[in-house]
Amino acid sequence: MRVSKSCARKWLLVLAIILVVCAVVLAVMNTRSCKEWLANKAASAEVDIVGISFRGISLTSVTVDVTVSVHNSNPVGAVLHRIAYVIYFEEDSKWVQLGGADRTEDVTIKASGSTDFFITNQIGTLSAVAALYEVYKQGGAITLKVVGSAWVGIGPVSVEVPFERIEQVGF
Repeated sequence: MRVSKSCARKWLLVLAIILVVCAVVLAVMNTRSCKEWLANKAASAEVDIVGISFRGISLTSVTVDVTVSVHNSNPVGAVLHRIAYVIYFEEDSKWVQLGGADRTEDVTIKASGSTDFFITNQIGTLSAVAALYEVYKQGGAITLKVVGSAWVGIGPVSVEVPFERIEQVGF
């Protein structure tokens, strides 16, 4: 099958136009103003700790579940690239570090919506004993604080979004 020269020229012209459009889109995406706009959109995401609960106690650790909610008000989906936080408990009006987490698995955040997910934390014995003693002193409850940051990305831009939550948790 032979292709005429005029037909081949039309296809080459279409291909050239597509390549030029792609190059222009890439150039615009890499401009400072576009990156700043995307960063502002990503920064408008809200990261909240909506729940902290004890799930289990063993001789070697305490299991603490943290429920994270990310609200994306943008009409474009986002990706949570990383979330890192530290869990503290209150002892005599001072915050004592209990444990922490650093999750680097990507989580897709819906456009114009919220996405919730759980992170399970295994807290070591020494920290757990101090926290359990505080639970005993407070009659079965403990005040926990979660402080951290999430890295939310839209397109080629990722920004850090800090968060903090204080909650009294009972057994």
